[in-house]
Amino acid sequence: MFKKSLFLFTFCALFLLSATASYNISTYTYKTVGDVKILLDVYTPPTPPPEGGYPVFFAIHAGGYITGSKDEVFYDNQLPEIMKRNWAIVTVDYRLLPSVFLEDIVEDVQDAYTWVRNELPKKTPVNPDLITVFGQSAGGGLAAISGYKFQPRPKVIIGFYSGRPNWTDPNTYDPKTPVNPLLVAAVNKLTVPVQTEYSTEFENNTRLDLYFASKANGKFGWMAVTHDPSLPVEEIIMRLRAMSAAENVGDDYPPTYLAHGLADSIVPYQQSVQMANSLEKKKIPHVLDLIPGADHGFDGNPDLFEKHVVPAFDFAEKYMKSEGIKKVSVRFLEK
Repeated sequence: MFKKSLFLFTFCALFLLSATASYNISTYTYKTVGDVKILLDVYTPPTPPPEGGYPVFFAIHAGGYITGSKDEVFYDNQLPEIMKRNWAIVTVDYRLLPSVFLEDIVEDVQDAYTWVRNELPKKTPVNPDLITVFGQSAGGGLAAISGYKFQPRPKVIIGFYSGRPNWTDPNTYDPKTPVNPLLVAAVNKLTVPVQTEYSTEFENNTRLDLYFASKANGKFGWMAVTHDPSLPVEEIIMRLRAMSAAENVGDDYPPTYLAHGLADSIVPYQQSVQMANSLEKKKIPHVLDLIPGADHGFDGNPDLFEKHVVPAFDFAEKYMKSEGIKKVSVRFLEK
């Protein structure tokens, strides 16, 4: 049940065919690595674009950085909610651990973002200056990284139960324990050609087993930045800090909406609290919505949709329409 809760939404997060039927869906190659094409999908509204082009909802899939695809992003009720705002939607593939490292994943998503800004306006009327970056779990962690690594900055960031805004947290990387040789062997076995990395075969739990084995030993962070068990701890921590959004919030970080269940059994809600604290120090407009009793994947629960999902999209819409809003909005829900 524990494993199932992490990736349950990847089974459920199928687009409503009736809702998408009116959307034009196009698939593009945004980069090529060797002989492998890395893809993104664009969902274009049937309604005319606003002046300047459709705002873009740039969505990054979940899956623990080790599984998932661009086809597994939204729960059924989310897509119509985004559609009605007359936004173009982009969902992206990226390479996965352990075939590549976290910096390669970030590079892929950044390349997709750059492609959307530079190339997509040539194909469909989108506004490259109005981009919300959205993600759940690992996608939320990558969305957080976009706020300080991507140029120009996204207009808005939304992170649901974001995976590791702080990669040096002991839950992610414990420097006090050695790397288990069995974990090294498992990582090497799954470091396979990138061609096999885009679709998730849920009947085969090998990749999930690796995720939980590395996490249980406090070595998921190690696997994300190296496969060398002899790499000095100082070097590992330096690499992890470079990927920790909570340690890299600058004055130009975008307005951010964070939502996290207080009963999350996969990613501790304290990760989002740490991120919110960093945003508060820099006076970045943000919301932190802590949801009592909610587990990982809370946004798939219809009972929580209106109170804890729709406000995130409302937040993005406000900042995608407005210039120069400086007020800091922070909302903590009681435990």
